[in-house]
Amino acid sequence: MGQHQTGHAAGEDPHFAARIPLFGSGSVFVVISDRGHFIIHAMQNPSIGDMIHVHACKADGTTYRSWQAVIESMTADRLVTIAPAGSAVVNRDGRVYHIEYHLRAYYWFGKFHNLIEVFEPGGNLLEIYINVASPPEWVDGVLKFKDHELDISKYPPKPAELVDEDEFAEAVLTYQYSPEFQEKLYAVARESLELAENWQAKPCPTFGDNHD
Repeated sequence: MGQHQTGHAAGEDPHFAARIPLFGSGSVFVVISDRGHFIIHAMQNPSIGDMIHVHACKADGTTYRSWQAVIESMTADRLVTIAPAGSAVVNRDGRVYHIEYHLRAYYWFGKFHNLIEVFEPGGNLLEIYINVASPPEWVDGVLKFKDHELDISKYPPKPAELVDEDEFAEAVLTYQYSPEFQEKLYAVARESLELAENWQAKPCPTFGDNHD
């Protein structure tokens, strides 16, 4: 995983993926490219309550932002993490900043987006934010995804809107997205607009007295 097949522009992902359980050792993530190549990527076996590292990457696989979060829940298809206001985020230039809000993030292993619920420190829902991004993958114990720059933002009760199209246009040139891949990502963005409009956020996560 994380390698580009011949004939794909940077950031373009293979056409089929499946998670296959292993006896007593978690699972593997099997990808079949459109050229018939098989890539097998072993996944770690995390547990609810574990602290994990998350890396947001550019389409070429370069990490541009990283942070830690706690696993709140998980299924075979989805991982949900939470992080309290004040958590540290590291940019690729080494600078560190601290988030202002409580976050809950949803990562689907078979979908080209992830979703973040943003809560004010007092617990009120502030925003639903969706990244159009590659399905996440485990790489050396780190959860990584490739950010394809298109994003959806919804501040209830206002309608959801597509944002960061200027950054997407820059990525198209930098990473040579094909017209077909661009249309695929815009299709995901349209689906994500509907998802944001209909999303029912869970209550704000609780972290104890230090984060209220």
